[in-house]
Amino acid sequence: MQSLLVDFSGLFTPHLRLLCTAFIASLLVIYGRDINRGVLGLMRRAHFIVRTLVFVILCAVGYGFVTVQGGIWLTDLVSRIDRLFLGIIITLAFIGVGMLAERRAT
Repeated sequence: MQSLLVDFSGLFTPHLRLLCTAFIASLLVIYGRDINRGVLGLMRRAHFIVRTLVFVILCAVGYGFVTVQGGIWLTDLVSRIDRLFLGIIITLAFIGVGMLAERRAT
């Protein structure tokens, strides 16, 4: 059984960076509207051009930075997980993100 779990985890190991980046990007998609509302709510009294500039910077620079750096950080964290549990944890994490997205959509 252990060798089966290690082999299953081996399917994920070469793709950890991509999987972690996809996980972070998925969370940003799920919570992006709330983040945008919060930031733009803080900028409510600012001029239209300032609000637009903040929104563009948030989307282009902020989300991009969080996606790239979050992917790197999460990859480093996930790579420390024992290979016996890695595949199961990644699978459950993506199932959890899918359930979260489904719950937030309704």
